[in-house]
Amino acid sequence: MHTDEAVNASILGEMLEGRPYRYDPVDRHGPSLYYATYPVVRAFGAHSLGDLEAWELRLVPAVLGAGLLGALLLFLPAFPPPTLLASALWLGVGAPFVYYGRYWIHETLLVLLTFLLLGFSWRFSRTTRTGWAIAAGLAAGALLATKETSVLTLSCALGALVLTRLLCRRDARPPGTSIVPGVALGIAAAVLASALLFSSFGQNPGGIGDALAALAYATERAGGQGHEKPPLTYLGWLLAPNLRSRPFCGWTLAAFGLVGAWCAWQRRRDEPLPMFMALFAFITLAAYSAIPYKTPWLLLNALAPWALIAGTGLNRVGAVFAGRSRVVLTLALAAGVAGLLASETWRLCLVFPADPGNPLAYSPTSPDIRRLEARAESLVSERGALAPIVAVVGADIWPLPWYLRHCPNVGYWPELPRSPEATVVISDASQSERVSRALGPGWTSEIFGLRPEVLAVLFHRTAADHGAGKRGP
Repeated sequence: MHTDEAVNASILGEMLEGRPYRYDPVDRHGPSLYYATYPVVRAFGAHSLGDLEAWELRLVPAVLGAGLLGALLLFLPAFPPPTLLASALWLGVGAPFVYYGRYWIHETLLVLLTFLLLGFSWRFSRTTRTGWAIAAGLAAGALLATKETSVLTLSCALGALVLTRLLCRRDARPPGTSIVPGVALGIAAAVLASALLFSSFGQNPGGIGDALAALAYATERAGGQGHEKPPLTYLGWLLAPNLRSRPFCGWTLAAFGLVGAWCAWQRRRDEPLPMFMALFAFITLAAYSAIPYKTPWLLLNALAPWALIAGTGLNRVGAVFAGRSRVVLTLALAAGVAGLLASETWRLCLVFPADPGNPLAYSPTSPDIRRLEARAESLVSERGALAPIVAVVGADIWPLPWYLRHCPNVGYWPELPRSPEATVVISDASQSERVSRALGPGWTSEIFGLRPEVLAVLFHRTAADHGAGKRGP
């Protein structure tokens, strides 16, 4: 489990134990993911963190990723079925979407809600039906309650809309209709949805104010906070060959996307939606590239709309051929792209998912964590009758709370406490020498990997020592 997944799981565990969700605007994301997951894990019988299993949590982003493919249908007929099928190749088989589609983090939900918002809004612009406006508002409210970067998503979409209007100069609404009532209802639905989620459905009214305060903290976080990287980092992750595969997803998206962008430009007056999607993808990538804070899953926000443009490009390349050969050659081209995507996905997502040479594996949890988990559980089980205490010391100890969730009597401290007495002590490497001196003689230490360049040290003593009055922490 990735560190972010473990943090999310601890929050969900508190909700399962009956404590209302309280939004933390400083160092956490919004509540939408937790409320989407809560009924799923409860259906599997979970009532606490210790009851959770990784596959139950990851079932949610997997279903959301499948929902992203279904959301493509909202863009008919601006994108014809062959284009949507081609786009689904990247969204369903491309390594970034598959990799993070099985991470229980907020990004897949964020991208799906973005697609729903855009799809519902486009339907409303074509029909002015209030139902589409309300649906768009609900999607926008849930989007805002998912992650603070949703503000950036909405800003990029607004910028793309303005540019599209300037470039296309076309109004798709039926004559004699007004969008004002629908827009008002949509805004009301967005405010209501986000307020309900941030307030934990009325259990934490202060969460609404915290959501507004989060904008200031998000601006500070955008400065990097240890994740600072150069502006061209995203292009490097997407296009540069790596130690474990060739970036076929990035290369094919770039090649067919350029063709699709040209097609969108040519058709901009007849159908402006492809032009909007191309501009939205480009502006989003530029915005995230300009911000110092960078993690690879943020790329999904630009790649998802660009996949629609790449699908347009693949369909256009197939249209170069005439007659029956057009269908055959287009299918062969799509099969070739799918094969390239699948080969990269196989290696990055299944063979080397936590390898440092994998550009998608950002600060991955070391497989050595399972050895630490097994060792801690075996030490605890040896002293089951003595109700042993496991003391975890340090600030950089994630994702240990997930892997120790089945151990009884686990406590977490920033520094080694004077009490209670512990049978097992686990510290981060920065405090290991201090912990060793405080524990004194009679303790054995073992070193384990948590994440790249992040180690944990496990201290334990024999059952005889435990009962002989040796000094504990």
